[in-house]
Order: sequence, then structure tokens, then C-alpha cells
Amino acid sequence: MALSLSGAWRERPGPVGRFLRAALALDAPSVSALVEAGVPHWDATALLRRLVESGEVGAGGWDPRARAAYGELLREPPAAAPLLQRLPEGERPREKALERGIESLGDAELLAVLLRTGAVGEGVLELAQRLLAEHGGLVGLARLTPAELAALPGLGEAKAVELAAAFALGARLAAAQASERPRLDRPEAVADFVQRALAPLLLPLPHEELWCLPLDSQCRLLGRPRAVTRGDVDGVDAGPRAFFRIALAAGAVQAIAVHNHPSGDPTPSAADWAVTERLCAAGRTLDIALCDHLIIGQGGRYAALRSLDPSRFR
Repeated sequence: MALSLSGAWRERPGPVGRFLRAALALDAPSVSALVEAGVPHWDATALLRRLVESGEVGAGGWDPRARAAYGELLREPPAAAPLLQRLPEGERPREKALERGIESLGDAELLAVLLRTGAVGEGVLELAQRLLAEHGGLVGLARLTPAELAALPGLGEAKAVELAAAFALGARLAAAQASERPRLDRPEAVADFVQRALAPLLLPLPHEELWCLPLDSQCRLLGRPRAVTRGDVDGVDAGPRAFFRIALAAGAVQAIAVHNHPSGDPTPSAADWAVTERLCAAGRTLDIALCDHLIIGQGGRYAALRSLDPSRFR
């Protein structure tokens, strides 16, 4: 038979199990008798009301079939407590962030902090882990619209909008950092800037985008990076005209090209080298040197084409 408290027992085996053991020991359970047996008043009141409303306990006491069924239920091993409850207090995401810094949290822990609560039968850490696994990590989740997030099991509209807002804030922070004027005179400096300022914008995209970083004579960024085109980088819109129009408008004397690989693998293709050669040739004509061409991928990986073949940039 269906039992009104079976779900509650699996979600809260400790307090609900304590209530049921005390109630089963009484032929006619009452709030006062349950409280006297050590059950907290709020649990005794709420859980006994559910037994009465379901007809499992009546004016004369227990329904015999329900009493036997609950006895069998208590002999089953309870479901494991949610992962968050099994962690030592210092290892739980909020406490860990306060003690060791927010950077100490993994992706699932950060997501759990934003979600705050789990779903029915699923703890918040388990929910966060499942969402990441099902959508290819944070990048995959960030690609979803608020409506798509709301349709995922365990979320709903409120959590979906909160997650979308968090992803949008990250992208806007990246854009704000891009307004700095760093010195981009080494491949490592360029890669560091691109990973901080552009990767959060480019990595979630399902298509390629080519960007221009205009530089002054001291290799400092002029203005902010600008998107040249979207789509395949070797497409017609990614030609030198569109790229150097941005560099000229910024008053640049040199520039860096950056684009993403949605596959996550930054290995340059033949098309990437062809685009680089066309940009270098046009830059020599305009007297605006192409300093480098970076391809960014997942996990902090990148390819700096100048380091791979400096001869193509002469």
C-alpha cells in the first residue's frame, strides 16, 4: 500500500524514522504521547497530521495494515543522506569559501552555492554535478537561455534566472577587464589577457568569432578588443578589410588576431594559417603589423601562431 510518509522517510530518515518508531509503539498515537517519547513537537504535529489525513491513523488508533507496512518500511535501509550533509562542516562549499577563499571551490561547488537547495530526492551538490555532467560543464550551461535552464529537471524559473544572471555578470566582468590597457608584447602576456578578458565571452559560443586587438607602438591595447566577424574564420567576412578597418579606426600601428575553436581544441587548421597569411600581407601594405594570431580552446589551452612559425609574420 502507498504510505503517506514513505517519501519523507527517504528524504529525512533520521527525524521521520524517530517519529515512526515512537508512533508504532503506541496503539493510538497523540502529539502529547509522541512529545513525551522524545519527538520534537513540530515533527509530532506535522507528521501525525499527515497520518490522520491519509486515514492511516484514525480516532481508534492505527489502521492495522498501515502499521504493519510502516514496520516493514523501517526495516529497509534508509537512502544515503545528501552529499552536502555527509561532508565535514569545513568542506561544505559556503564554509570552505569563507575559510579558504572562493577560488578554492570547484565548478560543482560554485554552482551549488548559487543553487542553494537541491530538488526532491537530490541534494544540491548532486544536482550541480548532474547539470554539469549533462551539459558539458559550465560552458555548456552558459550557452542555455533562461527558458532552456528553467526547463531542466531540478531548476525552475527562479533558479534559472539566477544562473543566467551569474553567467551574464561573468561575461560583463570580462568585458570590463578588456577595457584595461595591458602591454601585450609577449605571447604569454597576450595569452593571459585573452584568457581573462575574452575567453569567458568566446568559449561558450557554438560558432567561431574573430577578434581584433589594436595596439599602439608600445604594444599597449588601444580601446577594447573588437569582434570582427562570426562564423567560420576563413569565411569572406573574416578578410583583411574587416579586420584592419577596426585597427585603423583605433589608430593602431599593430594588431593581434584572436579567435576561438568551439571544439575546444586550439590546434590551428590550414584555414587558420591561410587567414594569418592574408592578414600579414594586408598589414604590410597598410603598415600595420600583425603581431600574432591566438586561437583559444577549453581548459586554458591556446595556440600562439607566431610562436609556432615566426617566419609567417615577417
